[in-house]
Amino acid sequence: MTAVTSRDLTSVPVVLLDLDGTVVESAPGILAALEHAFNACGEEHPGAERLQSFIGPPLVDSFRSELGMDAEWAEALRLAYTDHYLAEGYRLSVPYAGMADLIAGLRADGRTVAIATNKPETTARRVLEHQGLAADLDLIGGTDLAAGRTQKAQVIASVLQRLGVSAADGAVMVGDRLHDAEGAAVHGLEAVLVGWGSGGDAERAADLPYAATVPELHRMLRG
Repeated sequence: MTAVTSRDLTSVPVVLLDLDGTVVESAPGILAALEHAFNACGEEHPGAERLQSFIGPPLVDSFRSELGMDAEWAEALRLAYTDHYLAEGYRLSVPYAGMADLIAGLRADGRTVAIATNKPETTARRVLEHQGLAADLDLIGGTDLAAGRTQKAQVIASVLQRLGVSAADGAVMVGDRLHDAEGAAVHGLEAVLVGWGSGGDAERAADLPYAATVPELHRMLRG
């Protein structure tokens, strides 16, 4: 995979950004909350390396598909995780070097910049407000169980609707995991994968535009 895309993204008017592993380094807080959840629920710990794969996709999906939990037990661990993350974990997230400047630069160019994350929307806002980034974004979109919005494609749909734009208007999704690109594809959006988050061999091997570093993403989006 290379930092080459099939179209010029320097003029795409709407840029959607994943949060964890793309805008902020959130692994320490997420992993600490996962450790708490397994301990609090008396669940056998799957190992630190395996937990890395849980960063990004919806947690309940990971608990069920990776560990074979039923829906009720997966939800119990999710709640234990959430309690810890909202109390302590979110404070451990820090922006990746250069991402705040990239967001500010895109906004200065007149582009619309929004977050589209699998993190609960209220939690995503808390993270970004804590880092002083919330005011630099046009919209912060995330999952919402009450609204039935639990998957990346649904989050992207909600963000596009609230922004009042469609794929035909021109938008790109930037994220570190394949599910970011898969969610974008549902809506006919181009996607860019980045190399500094929680992705791995599957992301590097995918036939998709790839930015290994923040400066590469900067050049891809702004020239």
